[in-house]
Amino acid sequence: MAMPGRALFQSLLHRSSIAFMVLVTTLLVASWVLIEDGTHGLRQAALTTATQASARAALAVKDELQLVEGRLLAAQREARALPGVAIAALPPDVTATLSGAEPGQLRFWPLPRTTTGPREVLAFLVPPQPGAPTPMLRIPVALLEALLAPPAGAALRLVTGLGTELAASGTPGDVHASLWVREGALRVDGSASPEAMSWAVWLIPLFGLGTLGFIFRKHLERTDRVELKLTALRGSLARHAAQLSVNEARMRLSQTERVAAERREAALIEAWPNPVALVDPEGKLFAWNEAFAALLPPETLRRDLPLGMLTRHLDVRSAKNDNGRRGPGNRPRIRAITMADGSRLFEAQADLPAPGLAEARNLCREEMLALAPQLRSGVRAGDGGATRLMAHALRGLAANFGLSALVPALEQVERAAQAEDSPGMEAALAGFEREFAIALRQLGSEAA
Repeated sequence: MAMPGRALFQSLLHRSSIAFMVLVTTLLVASWVLIEDGTHGLRQAALTTATQASARAALAVKDELQLVEGRLLAAQREARALPGVAIAALPPDVTATLSGAEPGQLRFWPLPRTTTGPREVLAFLVPPQPGAPTPMLRIPVALLEALLAPPAGAALRLVTGLGTELAASGTPGDVHASLWVREGALRVDGSASPEAMSWAVWLIPLFGLGTLGFIFRKHLERTDRVELKLTALRGSLARHAAQLSVNEARMRLSQTERVAAERREAALIEAWPNPVALVDPEGKLFAWNEAFAALLPPETLRRDLPLGMLTRHLDVRSAKNDNGRRGPGNRPRIRAITMADGSRLFEAQADLPAPGLAEARNLCREEMLALAPQLRSGVRAGDGGATRLMAHALRGLAANFGLSALVPALEQVERAAQAEDSPGMEAALAGFEREFAIALRQLGSEAA
């Protein structure tokens, strides 16, 4: 498919060779990126192999060290030597490396190699003071090497906190990963070599250069056809531009209609004879009139106020008097109307006599019984927003009527709902059900 070299050079001398050179440069850059990405992927695979080998070896060595430490601690508690465990002072060269170590820490030191016996590592507990006797035992290096057991293509080293090698297995590679078995005392160093890049990857630039040369020559032969396509493309762009203008006009018209609808709703609410407020489908305060604003403390009234906060701050135990203040003895009756779009209209109608303590607790009990099924439905459906809204409203009722044991259970439900944690909401709902039953009995007995 590649064109002859002479024809390729003739194409390069053409007046349109700049475009061809741009294509060649793009191909070379893409090839370099491909090769770099492949090399990075191979190194990442080698790093993963080294990390996994280090983790497996660290777990195996950790289990063995727990047995060793248990024997040393047993000898230290009994203050006598046990089978395989001696109690003696550490050599001076070992003591010199323990500066800053805390007494009782497990440390390791490679013993000098002998001509007859196997290589060994000394495991000991840091003495309370230099020169004091401490439990110690000898661990064969062969045992540690057997615990390392690196996979094919990886190598493992067991190294002390000072960098002294205790045991090694496998051929070291170029990519390294380390995991501490004991922080500051013993770690496992893993290494692996990335696989070699396939030689076929290097043929991609050469094959691409020949392909681009062929395409470039064909391009010179079909200039007229390209011009026709360019003309058609310009016409297509013009049609798309016209369509974009139409879509923009429709969007502006829809925005204008939405603003007009909001203004109509605001005018309707302001002209409402009774105190009224509109809550959007998301459970947030959207609009209200001046009469409704008089029922709330001025510092709490704002747009996007959650429904739970609105019901908490709404003073249902008092009504507006002639001086514009709230006085005891009356309360407005709040009626909720569900609109077609899911929003709700809250209207304060006629004033009713203020209830006594028993009636107030009965009202609280009825309100909690009405909100609890909605809370359970939100948890079962996994709806964090609805669940958090109902939990917030129930928590406000519980706090206002002294149900202190129910408040923490509702806080757990609310936190799980805010985090969209369905298992957490189910678990918190079980705790709520227990405290809810107790709270209902408490409200019933106090109302009686």
